[in-house]
Amino acid sequence: MRLVTISDIHIRSINDDGYQCLQHFFDHPLTQSATHIGLLGDIFDLMAGHHSAYLKRWKPFFDRIQSFCEQGRTVYLAEGNHDMHLTRLCKQAAKKWSKEAAERFIVLPHDLIIMVGDKCVQLGHGDEYNREDITYLKYKAFIKQPWLSIIANYFMPLAFLDYAGEKASKKSRAYGVKRFNEENIREKFRIGVKQMTPPHVDIVLGGHSHVLDSWEFNEKLYLNNGFPPKSDKFIVVDDSGARLESLTGNKVK
Repeated sequence: MRLVTISDIHIRSINDDGYQCLQHFFDHPLTQSATHIGLLGDIFDLMAGHHSAYLKRWKPFFDRIQSFCEQGRTVYLAEGNHDMHLTRLCKQAAKKWSKEAAERFIVLPHDLIIMVGDKCVQLGHGDEYNREDITYLKYKAFIKQPWLSIIANYFMPLAFLDYAGEKASKKSRAYGVKRFNEENIREKFRIGVKQMTPPHVDIVLGGHSHVLDSWEFNEKLYLNNGFPPKSDKFIVVDDSGARLESLTGNKVK
């Protein structure tokens, strides 16, 4: 059994560097030989609700997912804070697949714990680990409410979502350039991971922080691939252990 995961690519267009990064991940030999593939949130810069236009816009993405699932692999799509309320969309994407393949495409609104060999692995977007970011935690609690899923699915025009997403992305990127302190963020996430990890979990996989990390604590391991277009990393868990790997062949930092 081999699990590979990636998060926080923030793809904005089929032609951008983010999508090229995802292609490197899909085509990597370790992904090609994986039994389980995890897309752990914020793969897209904005994807919210059930809009059939997403299936056309990102057809190559859904085609690759179908191919993996038809091959007998399990694909997890964890919701992040930029891609959310995706259950109906993904069910529609898998509607014409074989029944077995459709059952292997699993949307994760929340963290999931699975066994990889003899290791208990927790995977999810990891956006709740910074417990000091009260504003974000309140925001997440708000956007995850079921009634907002109904609005996103039925009442929110895609053009408005695209506009709002582009505006939010520009603001977020400007804020990151101005205020981003990697060491400070890394430490805050480590504190949250240590506080929130259940005793029986051996390995914690998460993202959101955009800060690369491999941290051992209490005989456990926390891995975060950072921002892959910059870090060039994804995560592998198999018989050789849990580790960061290069997307393009560069040495692991």
